[in-house]
Amino acid sequence: MLFRNHLIVTGAIAVVTVKFGNFDSSIWLQVLMIIMGSLLPDLDHPGSTIGKRVLFISIPLSAFFGHRQITHSLWPFVGVLLLFGADGLMSNEIVLCIAIGYASHLFADILTDSGIPFFWPLQYRFKSLIPAKTGGVFEYVLAYGLFLSSFYF
Repeated sequence: MLFRNHLIVTGAIAVVTVKFGNFDSSIWLQVLMIIMGSLLPDLDHPGSTIGKRVLFISIPLSAFFGHRQITHSLWPFVGVLLLFGADGLMSNEIVLCIAIGYASHLFADILTDSGIPFFWPLQYRFKSLIPAKTGGVFEYVLAYGLFLSSFYF
C-alpha cells in the first residue's frame, strides 16, 4: 500500500481508537503514537518514509530479510508489545497505541495484492479475498472508504 493510503487507513483506526479507547492520555499523543507505530513495519525498506531516516536500521534489515518479510509478520508486533511494555518503560496506553498503529499497517497490507507473511518464516501470504493492486484505484477506494466510515462509527 502506498504511504499516503497507509496514513489514511491509520487515520481511520486512530479515529476509532480515540473514540472507543477511553484512554487517559492526550488524544494527540494517542494519534501520534498510532502513526509512529504504523511506520515501524516499513523499517525494512531503505526508501520508505521511516527507512530513509534510520538507514543504519533499514539497510541491514533489507539486506538480511528483504521488504515485507519479518517486519510484516506477527513477531515484531509481539516484540513491540513486549519491548515497550516491559518494566514500565512506557505507559500501557502508549504501548497499546504503538501496537494498534503497527497492526493497522499490517491490516492495510493484507488488503493489497502482495499480502503479508503473517507467520514468517513461513512464506504463505495472507491477503484479502479481493486484494487491491498497490497504487490502484481500488486501494484508494478502500483507504478512503475506511476513513470515511470511521467517522460514522
